[in-house]
This record gives sequence, structure tokens and C-alpha cells, in this order.
Amino acid sequence: MADKADTSTTQNSTGDQPSEKKQSDIKRYYALYTFYPNRPKSISDPSSIEEETSEDGNLSLSIAATNLSASAETDLRKSLAQRLSRLPSPSGQGHFLPVGISSTDDVASAAACYFCVLKLPSDSESDADKSNNLRRFVVCFVSFTDSSLDLFRQDLDKYSEGFVQYLDEELSQVNTGLKKYLEAWPETVLEYLTRCITRLGQNVQYLVYSALVDASLQVCDATAEEEDDIRKFISCCSLSPLLEQLQASDQLKAGISPSGEAWQVQPDVITLKLKEQEAVFDMQGVLPCHFCKIAADHLLSIEAQNVTKIRDTLESVKLAFIHNLNKLKRFLKEAEVDHYALYRAYVFLKKCGCGNLLLRYVKLDASLETSGVLAAIEHFIKEKGVVLT
Repeated sequence: MADKADTSTTQNSTGDQPSEKKQSDIKRYYALYTFYPNRPKSISDPSSIEEETSEDGNLSLSIAATNLSASAETDLRKSLAQRLSRLPSPSGQGHFLPVGISSTDDVASAAACYFCVLKLPSDSESDADKSNNLRRFVVCFVSFTDSSLDLFRQDLDKYSEGFVQYLDEELSQVNTGLKKYLEAWPETVLEYLTRCITRLGQNVQYLVYSALVDASLQVCDATAEEEDDIRKFISCCSLSPLLEQLQASDQLKAGISPSGEAWQVQPDVITLKLKEQEAVFDMQGVLPCHFCKIAADHLLSIEAQNVTKIRDTLESVKLAFIHNLNKLKRFLKEAEVDHYALYRAYVFLKKCGCGNLLLRYVKLDASLETSGVLAAIEHFIKEKGVVLT
């Protein structure tokens, strides 16, 4: 965090300890199956490489690639078959499945599983009867380490879509591009959180700030992977859907177009320059808030490899900010008829640690009466020389 009130550029050394992945501590796996949702018994599956499970006489699963042990894969396949047999339309979306399967030491353990049913781009759905017999593919990601894979639903769905480019009728890339893509899922889907926090240290507070204000972040001197990691990190704690909803509400109330005179949030422009041993944020003179610093402290207190805890903390940061926003709105509504509530709103803005950010949001859907209350508070803040951080 900046030491002086007029400091707009912050630097942080990130070369203290390199990130080291202990493979013995990571228990994340994959499995790829060929799948017939409604396979007649007379049809033989030429793509079957090892085992096959038929749950109801028709549904068929055949393993194509996995890094699970044989016993663990069998447990997973049985659980999958039971779940797939109950899905009315299993293709096209990801699902989560808690499973008890054998770990590497052949002891049954609880694991989190994400699976998604995929189809070849050439498959036609025009014939409903035919589509029931078309071969599908089921990709599974299993983790004994990450108990809440559902926190990464969007990342997993997006990553699963990337499989289609490697799929063909013969699975010709099963030992080349397809296998590499399967093996890379933890690094791509989960570990960007670890890399961001390790790379930025305490300066991760500026990523949280950028997300909360929906800033225009310009990343310089970064590798493609670093920039992608940063964009995904910001997406985790972004309030863009809320911002869009409030802006739409404000425009409807005012009865004017977005190009009119309605109050709108103008995005901050923040520049991040990544150098070999440091990260430099240029905030254009804007001070980061205490709320974001506290969020960074919480993130840095978590074990770097505990990505689900980090992701859950980012969700908690968003919820805490929205809670503060709703609390301020309540004070402002009460202040329309109660002067003491006006004072409470002022005190809350001083102490919450994110007063400036809350003011940006609360203006978006404020009524005429609430706007008058806001004007009174802002005038008082300016008169007293109070700095909201």
C-alpha cells in the first residue's frame, strides 16, 4: 500500500521465495471416456481401449485416457454411469459429482469430480433418434485436494470447451495434444490464483481494487500467461454484473439513454508493469482503499496451494462489499426523513474502509431524494477535509 497520501505509484519486490509445486501434495487427476447415451446392445464400440461400463443395458462408458490407478478409475466410472443414467440431456454443460474412489494407496477417499459431456462438431442434432445413438465424450477432472471445485465452474466449463479441437472419431491425438491438454488442467484452471498472489504479494490488493471499480487495467511487460492469469484473477472478484444492473436501473428511472446526462461510473485507468523482480501499479493518483488491503492480507495468510480457499475468500470479499453497499443504501433511505441516520451514513462511510467505492455504486440507482442526501453528505465530507479510503 502507498506510504504517502499523494503517492500514485507503488512497487513491491516479489523475488523473496520462488513458487515450488510439491507434486507429492497435489492429488489431481483426469479421465476421458467415450460415451453412448443410448447404445443398442448389438453395437460394438471400436474406440474402447480398456474397460466398459453399462449401467442400464444401453448406456456405455469406455475409458480412453486417464492418469488414475485402475481401481480408482473403475470406482469413478461406476459413479459416472449412475449419474449419467439420470441426466435427461447430459450433453453441453458441466456437472459436479462427489465420489468415493481409491486414491494412490488404494484406500477409498472422498474426492471432488467435475465432468462434462462433449460431442464432435460434425455431430448433427437434426435427427433426434439418431442423436441418441451418437457417440459422445465425457471429460472428468478429479481432485482429492480441492474440495470445492464448483467454485471454478466457469473456468472448468471454458476449459472443457477447448477439448473439442482435439477430438475426432479415431481419437488420433489421444497420446499427443489431447493428453497434454488433459494433464494441464490444474495449472490452467486452478493455479493462476497461486501464481498471481506469489507474483504480486501485498500488491494483489490493487487487483482486488481494479475488480471492484471495474477499472480499465493495462498490463505491460507481461508474458501472455501472466496477463491471462491476472485477467482471470480479476474476473473472480469482479462486480461487473452488479454494475451493469445498477446502471440499467438508473437509466430506466431517468428515462434517458446511456449517452444522456445520467450519472455513470467512469472506469479508472490503472497500469500494471511487471518486471523481473517487482510489480509496479500506476493508480493515476487514486488511493487504494483499506478494504482491499485487508482482503490482500487475508489472501496472503492462506497457504499458496490452497486454491479453493483462495477462491472462496475472493467470493467472501465480494459478498462483504455488497453487504456494505446494502447497509449504506439503508442508511441513506432512512436519512431522507431522519437526520441521525444521515450522521450514521457519514460515520459508516468513514469507517468501512471502502467509502469512495460505495459512493460510486450507490449513485447508480439512487432516487431523487437519496441523491439529495448524498449531496449533503459529500458536501460535509469536503467541508471537513475527510479522506475516504
